[in-house]
Amino acid sequence: MTTFARQFADMFSLTIRMYREQTWFLSMVNIAFAFGLVLGFGYLVPDISRETALFLTTGAATQMIVTIGLVGLPQGLSQAKAEGRLDYFFTLPIHREAYLLAQVTFVALLSLPAVLFALVLGAWNYGFPLEVSPWLLAAVPLAVLSLAGLGVAMAVVSPHQQLTNALTQLIIFYVLFFAPVLMPREQLPWLLRQAALVLPPTYAADAMRATVTDLPGTHLFRSLAFMAAFSAGSLALASAAARRRG
Repeated sequence: MTTFARQFADMFSLTIRMYREQTWFLSMVNIAFAFGLVLGFGYLVPDISRETALFLTTGAATQMIVTIGLVGLPQGLSQAKAEGRLDYFFTLPIHREAYLLAQVTFVALLSLPAVLFALVLGAWNYGFPLEVSPWLLAAVPLAVLSLAGLGVAMAVVSPHQQLTNALTQLIIFYVLFFAPVLMPREQLPWLLRQAALVLPPTYAADAMRATVTDLPGTHLFRSLAFMAAFSAGSLALASAAARRRG
């Protein structure tokens, strides 16, 4: 095992032990959020069509990844920075990227129960079968990485915890109501449609729809390619931000 892999394994194991008492609670909160999205938004749309139900279900599953990558992770790191824990780990003789990757991996695994719950609940509640593709195994990790790197960079660069928290709340507001995640891109105004082309949640949602439904108009391999590019760029940004700190 290489030095980096060993350090990553040690940091991941330490992270699990640090949050072992909170893991079940955080998982239940995520599942409750998924429950509210799938059923709550469904109540707002009378006589919901099959296509709308598919968008809502896959969008809720994508929202769980967005919430973990762009809200839970940066808020957790921002709190660690405020308490001095982030600087402590950055002073250890380890790769900073190994520590950050351990945090990303932990929150990614934390999001999986809610992602699966949203898909199963939506399929059961709206009465449609899931058509799961093996490409889902690539879509979910790429979705997490494309978003989490931005979350890490935001937390490390932001000068204040309050600013980080405010930015994450704005992100959730945008993704819920103004991104093509819970709704088709065609329903958005022109400016938001154009903005969606350069933001990773768009491609995460498209890949989710392409791998678990038969909805037309999805572009799986294009979305995977964009998410891979976003992943490389966001992780490089997070690494640069971590190395500039101290």
